[in-house]
Amino acid sequence: MATPNFDRDFGYLLPFMDKVAAAAAELPDASAREELVRLVAEEKVRWERIRSLLQGAPGQRGGSKPAPAPTPSRAPAPAAAPPLARVSSDGVSRVAPRESGLTVGSLKDSR
Repeated sequence: MATPNFDRDFGYLLPFMDKVAAAAAELPDASAREELVRLVAEEKVRWERIRSLLQGAPGQRGGSKPAPAPTPSRAPAPAAAPPLARVSSDGVSRVAPRESGLTVGSLKDSR
């Protein structure tokens, strides 16, 4: 069963989502307005379901719907980066240096 703390949190969460959906009306881009309203509506449905589960509602068999497969990006894939080169005593090494987290100066106070 849900505790009173969850009820209080939902009391803040759901009105907040309403405010976000209302703010969508002020967006200049029509497609952004539509998307924001849709996303908030979907999120509210999810949170209402979460709330009902916390209050003891039975779960659905097999869980929720499977997540849709991610759509491939339409941007071209970046070209493979050339290997890093560094100078060593025996010429040029084609082995990438280790990440060292280099800093400038001492991290300790000298006083």
